Amino acid sequence: MQVRLALCRTDSECLDLRRTNALFSPERLARISRRPVQGQREAAAGQLLLRSLLEETLPGVAFPPRLVYNGQDKPILADYPELWFNISHSGGWAVCALCAAPVGADLQLRRPIPPGIVRKFALSEQKLLEKLPESEQNSAACDLWSLKEAYSKCTGEGLRVPLNRAAFTLDPVRVSVPGYTALLLPGPEAGYSLAVCAETEQPLEVLVRELPF
Repeated sequence: MQVRLALCRTDSECLDLRRTNALFSPERLARISRRPVQGQREAAAGQLLLRSLLEETLPGVAFPPRLVYNGQDKPILADYPELWFNISHSGGWAVCALCAAPVGADLQLRRPIPPGIVRKFALSEQKLLEKLPESEQNSAACDLWSLKEAYSKCTGEGLRVPLNRAAFTLDPVRVSVPGYTALLLPGPEAGYSLAVCAETEQPLEVLVRELPF
């Protein structure tokens, strides 16, 4: 199963709603304009990445696309039901994934994961972390967190999903829930976790590129 994934920085001067408002429907533009400036830049970055991926896949596609939401508030391309997308941003970067199956992507600037959060992971994941050298435990916990976020965004349930519902291994990456496949990818810079999850049992082929917005 192929996943197209594009990344960009969110600090470019072109990522300004005054320059990018045509990327959004009037309703979404009104909502986004109430966000802080950084939130507006992140929204603009996500839309530029989505437009680029859609134009690669569907030349001549109308933009902005018409979105509908499933029962879990997951946005769906109303006029292109054969394609699914997901957007994530963190630490000055944004990422968008496009796939022919439900997909989730998560980008995280690694930060300390509190022990109380780790205790909510699956028992197998807690044991995995305990076996690692202390210096590697937090980065591995961040990778697990990113995988869990990608899975929950793929299902559309978000963090309403208990952290122990889907258990992951890291080497190799596997998920305990049948019907899903996940991958960890190199982050755009050191200190980032980047994960993709799709509703498929096929191996994932992820095509990654960085866009210079």
